[in-house]
Amino acid sequence: MPPTEKKPRAPQDTLPPQLEVLLEGITHRALAGRLARVYRAAALAIDRLGHLNIVKYEPTSLEEAGADLSLWETMAPAIRDTVVDVNALVSAIHEAFPPPEGAREDAWAPAGVDERLAREVKVVLGACAGRLSRRVADLGQRVRRPEVVSDRWALMAELQAFRADFRAQMGDLVYLTAAALGDVRREDVVPGYQTQVASAAALRSAVADLRRSLQSRLEKLANAEPRALPAQARRLEEMLAAFAGMPASLTMKTRDKRLVVELRERLHALASIPEVPAGELQTLMEPFLGELGRVGAELTQRTLTTHDRAVWAACGARLEQAAMHLFLGSPGTERVVREAVAAAEALYGRAPVFDAFLRKVRVILEQSFGDAELRETLEVFRERLAALPFT
Repeated sequence: MPPTEKKPRAPQDTLPPQLEVLLEGITHRALAGRLARVYRAAALAIDRLGHLNIVKYEPTSLEEAGADLSLWETMAPAIRDTVVDVNALVSAIHEAFPPPEGAREDAWAPAGVDERLAREVKVVLGACAGRLSRRVADLGQRVRRPEVVSDRWALMAELQAFRADFRAQMGDLVYLTAAALGDVRREDVVPGYQTQVASAAALRSAVADLRRSLQSRLEKLANAEPRALPAQARRLEEMLAAFAGMPASLTMKTRDKRLVVELRERLHALASIPEVPAGELQTLMEPFLGELGRVGAELTQRTLTTHDRAVWAACGARLEQAAMHLFLGSPGTERVVREAVAAAEALYGRAPVFDAFLRKVRVILEQSFGDAELRETLEVFRERLAALPFT
């Protein structure tokens, strides 16, 4: 059998289909061309800020927290590339929509285009370019502060935070200008938005599974003998190592990765002694479990709220279809229920009760449904979906 060819990665400046449609619908083609150049520059910058591998620069132990002059040699390419990528977009904006000379406002709005909306687009682009330039200057200042320069973890956290902020501002730039010219949704026009949300959902799911697995193991160790605990500490360390090796964990914030590294090192130390005092593992692990809960909640509140509502609505629509199929005796019931479960997996990690339902229904789906099983699964599914917390 011939080897499977690796699917080529889409060009970095590819625009979302809905944004292409918006551009094609602009009557004045010169304006469309200007916006296209800015949007492609934004797409390229967002892509590079999201895919440039800064993980390789992250410390792998607490001993690497300190930094010396060699750190700057190591980190210089990542900092330089971040600045270059942002400045490239700023330059593209200024070239496509140059600011007026002195106090004179140039009459740039083409005939046939709503002058108010055209001016709105230009003002937004100019303001966003200014903000990006100021943030680049802020980055230069922040990464030179003594408390940052002296700590590799702090430097990585600053760089990661700035890169995320740059991407968010670029997304706002595209969304606001596109929304001025047409009825669009952020998720349909912002380059890289869908990928970012999918990564956040995958991380939330992985964090929820890790938290549940660690909690379950700790509960089993409540009455374990001290001499049996070093082996269990080693097992907990292995579980954390497996999580750290998952692709989903790469998008975790540096500060949270540091918690994982710190805990792994402390578990490694406990695994190397003959006996671990009773309650030591629980005392060590419980704060970390709380931090995992915080990570999941932050992902839900800051990144996945709109995503979750859309998935929730899509699942509800499918369950309504399934109920109609069931009423009519149609074989489509099982198909639609399976589709609803597959869609609902994107909500995993939002609520423990719903997560437990999904784990249970995964097992059920491995078998063929009878009408009674389908009816019960459908009823419970609708109840669990309706009970999901949306604030």
